[in-house]
Formats: sequence, structure tokens, C-alpha cells
Amino acid sequence: MTFLIIIWYVLIALVPGIFWIWFYRRKDKNPEPRKLIIKVFLVGMAITLPAIVFEYATEFFFPFFNVANLFTIVASSLLIVAPIEEYLKYYVVKKIALRNKAFDEPIDGVIYGVVAGLGFASLENLIVISAEGQDIIILRFATATLMHAITTGIVGYYLSMYKFSKEEAKKKYPVWKGLIIAITIHGIYNSIVSTQTVLTLFILIAFLIIIYVLLAIRIKKLKKLDTFLPES
Repeated sequence: MTFLIIIWYVLIALVPGIFWIWFYRRKDKNPEPRKLIIKVFLVGMAITLPAIVFEYATEFFFPFFNVANLFTIVASSLLIVAPIEEYLKYYVVKKIALRNKAFDEPIDGVIYGVVAGLGFASLENLIVISAEGQDIIILRFATATLMHAITTGIVGYYLSMYKFSKEEAKKKYPVWKGLIIAITIHGIYNSIVSTQTVLTLFILIAFLIIIYVLLAIRIKKLKKLDTFLPES
């Protein structure tokens, strides 16, 4: 593989993530600091590597890679792959963004969650493109990259609701609830992808539209919450 091809693969792997960051960042009336956005994105990319290590370590005890059995695929998606990846993406948001003073309004949880998810997806894109070729990027753009953004965005929603809600309402928004929702969505996505039938792409698109609407509803709820916060 020549140097120019490597550069080309890196560029096309990053394009979906950059697009979706631009798309979601428009929803923030007070855009977050670029340096913090870049930091969350890059750490989100970096966290892909330990995720792969954990998944291969689990494979040693419970073989699930390249297994055609539907039960194994669904079980490994919901109990291994999705929990590892969703927790690590959440960890990035918690450690890098949540404690930063720039995390000062409800929508920020979704924004930083989306950015961390897109960072993760971008390095994952590069790995997949290197293994399967650049043609796969269209499918990754339309499905996997958006899935990672939405799931971590949902976890970010719960982070924000817990942080900014009134004390008596905090119990309604534990972060573990957001993680369970994200893991379930991720697991279902992986299970659908594994079917590889004529209808797979159409089912994926329909599924992603549903979860996108789910996140959009939560964003509207955060904006309503924002109107009741006292100005600093």
C-alpha cells in the first residue's frame, strides 16, 4: 500500500465523522470550543484501540468472530461488543468534557457524545476500509458512523439531564439507563448487519431513522430545559 493510498484512506475515513460533527454542531446555539471538540474527537478515536483489545481478549474465552450462528451473533453484539464500545465512548465524554467548564448547557451532553462517537467511528472506518476497500465507506457513512453518533448522543442526553435537572428529577435520568438504551440500539444494529440479505440496507435505514428521531426528540427536550436555566 503506497503512502498516497494511505492518505486517501485516512481522508475518506474521516469525511463521515466531519460531516456529522458539522451537522450536529449547528444545533448548538453556543458552539463549543474547537479545541475541546477536537480533543474529544481524537480521544474518541484513540479509545477504539482498547475496545478492539478487549473484544479480542473476550474472543479467547467466548469465540464469536466469524461465527454464522444467529444466537452467537446476537448474544455477542448485546453482551460483548456493544457494552465495551458504548462504555468506552461514554468514558471519553465523562473524563474529557463533563468536567470542563465549557460543558455549561444541556445540549452539550449530546454534542460531546456525538463527537466522541464520531471519533470512534472514524478510526473504525479506517480499519474497515483498510481491510475491505474504499467502496464500503458509503455504507459506513449512511449507517455505522451515524449509529455511533446517535448512541453516544443518547448517553450524553442522560448525562446532561442528570447534571442540569432539578434535584428531585435527577433520579429519573441515571446514566446507566442511557447506556442500556445505547447498548441495545448498538446490539440490534450489529445483529441486523449480520443478516446480509437483500433487505438488510433498507431495514438498517428504517432503524436508523427511528433512532435519529428518538435522539431529535431528546434534543428538543434539552432545549426546553435550557430555557428554564438561570443565566450565569
